Amino acid sequence: MIFWVEMQKARRRHDLLLCLLVPLIILLWVGGLSPESEEELANGYSALFYSLPVIHSILLPVAMAALASRLWDMEVKGGTMKLLYTLQSRRSLLMGKAVFGLLETALMTAIEMGAAALLGQVHGYTEAFSTAQFVYLAVCTFAVEAMLFFSELLLMIRFGNPMTALCVGIVGALLGVFSAFMPPLVSYFVPWGYFVPLSCYEVALWDQATHTVTYGPRPYSWGLLAFTVVLAAALFVAAWRMMRDKEV
Repeated sequence: MIFWVEMQKARRRHDLLLCLLVPLIILLWVGGLSPESEEELANGYSALFYSLPVIHSILLPVAMAALASRLWDMEVKGGTMKLLYTLQSRRSLLMGKAVFGLLETALMTAIEMGAAALLGQVHGYTEAFSTAQFVYLAVCTFAVEAMLFFSELLLMIRFGNPMTALCVGIVGALLGVFSAFMPPLVSYFVPWGYFVPLSCYEVALWDQATHTVTYGPRPYSWGLLAFTVVLAAALFVAAWRMMRDKEV
């Protein structure tokens, strides 16, 4: 019942448009970086899997802020929280928002990853496609998105103002991009940019004469991925406790 209500709200908010727009922007961005030389085509998937996390750190903190604010803004603007709490429990309301938000996040990730895999076929990459690294990238992307979504949902519950969540998302995106070019130790303290330290590729060689970049794989960051999942769970618990104790 709760999920069906959220589905009806999503139709009126045109959430599907947001789920399609974000992957489209990302793919247009990486599609504009299409390789041309034989060397670039032979390193195509490596370059793609390296570029996606950087672009994620720019766009997805803001996208998750927009998603969380849209999911919660209707109740806040309508001043219906007290009425809702008489019709359903606070737990069911939060669970409905959380599950629906995660499903929309999963949809965005699936669309983007599926289109990214096809991008190699369109551009004619000659490099072998690594299924393991592709799945790892998809899992890491979804985990960081979920963590960011719950952080923004927590802000919406606390302040009830979408501008707060959006401002934090914008500042977080700037910090995430900045941390991507800093030593790895710095990036661990900037959750908005976790897409980059979780990346499975790095710059292996830069040829200054030909301006050619060669990318190489790096070990999977299982520890950071586990920490991201734990942090997402902790933020969800914090959101529930704040919602449970907040007076309306």
